[in-house]
Amino acid sequence: MIRALIAGRCRVHLEALSAAVSQSRAVEVLGTASHRVDILARARDDSPDIVLIDATMTDAVNIVRDVRQHAKGVKVVVITVGETETEITQLAEAGVAGYVLPDGSLDDLLIAIQSAARGELYCPPRVAFSLLRRVGALAAALSQELAAETHSPFDALTRREREILGLVDEGMSNKEIARHLGIELATVKNHVHNILEKLHVHRRINASTWYRRGGFHLRLEA
Repeated sequence: MIRALIAGRCRVHLEALSAAVSQSRAVEVLGTASHRVDILARARDDSPDIVLIDATMTDAVNIVRDVRQHAKGVKVVVITVGETETEITQLAEAGVAGYVLPDGSLDDLLIAIQSAARGELYCPPRVAFSLLRRVGALAAALSQELAAETHSPFDALTRREREILGLVDEGMSNKEIARHLGIELATVKNHVHNILEKLHVHRRINASTWYRRGGFHLRLEA
């Protein structure tokens, strides 16, 4: 049998919920608690399998987090959860194992309790949608960060700029590069200016150092 502690701010609500849940042969209600200190003490001392927490309680997210931290192995199911993405994701990050919305039925609550006891996450479709959207946003942000970390300024250089950078690295002056490539001196100067700007350096020697340290001379030779 699943042992449950019910926590909330309204005594009438707690007593009604306790009576309703107790009708199930699968759940034993150990009692109720209304204050944070009592909730944490009973979650730790009474060893419930599940703590039901009313999400409308003041500081509900931190209560969930504290229960998960100080009562090892205890699962938390939150009831009367709002449908804002912020609240849902904050509760998920705090470690809840089940959600029941304000319009959820007693059957929904019992399913959430039993699912949590089995180590499964129970959430209505609307909550699942919010969680998936949040996961998608986090994945997209992580992908952008990884792309930024792996992106090299070398990739921003044109083929001609890479060629000229290689000649700069060989120690050629702008005039020598112009003669070597058969292009105007002004064109070379413009390319060198663009190279320095794209590499975020101010001097030719810095561009050459960056070029060597990155092994890009080997890439061109290959």
